[in-house]
Amino acid sequence: MAKKEPIIKTKRLTLLPMTDEEIKDIILKTTDVELKAAYKEMLDGCEADVENRIWYAPWKMCLKKEGTYIGDLGFKGPEKKNAVEIGYGILKEYEGNGYTTEAVKALTEWAFGANQEIYFIEAETALDNMESKRILEKLEFVADGEGEEGPRFVKERAEVAWMPIYMCFGLSIGMSIGMAMDKMSIGMCLGMGIGLCLGAAMDASFRRKREEIRKKRAEEK
Repeated sequence: MAKKEPIIKTKRLTLLPMTDEEIKDIILKTTDVELKAAYKEMLDGCEADVENRIWYAPWKMCLKKEGTYIGDLGFKGPEKKNAVEIGYGILKEYEGNGYTTEAVKALTEWAFGANQEIYFIEAETALDNMESKRILEKLEFVADGEGEEGPRFVKERAEVAWMPIYMCFGLSIGMSIGMAMDKMSIGMCLGMGIGLCLGAAMDASFRRKREEIRKKRAEEK
């Protein structure tokens, strides 16, 4: 049974991965040599690695109300060394409306949620592409040296505070213990203690992992 591919909806857009047939069609219609080669590379990835095709396929950027195709975006392969690279493009007549910013924001958030091993999303821009640079800076990507295509930018996964989550979890356990013992105050104290210990342990564990990934990334540059 084929894996159901996601559809992302934003305030004004619908984003969905192209099928192999749609990619083949856009290759035939594209006249720009470099762009045609890029789509061909995406198609090759989709066909060679079906399990991970979502990370190779271009996603159609369509206006939500009209369903009109206005551009596409996507990743340049699955997670590698805790990072993926995103690319994007929009038809000239739709530039200047914030659509690309909206789409990149949505797909970036989707990627972080879809794969917990992704800690960094990278993007490269041509040196003279100031609009692309503004989009990335608006989305809190930061400069990260030079890539193959020009300046490289990176956005890091936001940190999650586990303490409040486990405190709530401990509180619910404490209420159950308190009701069973008929001593609610003792139960609540026990529950909050459990939540505090679990939350602190989880926060420390994730901080260590993040620092290890950051260190490894810095060493590999």
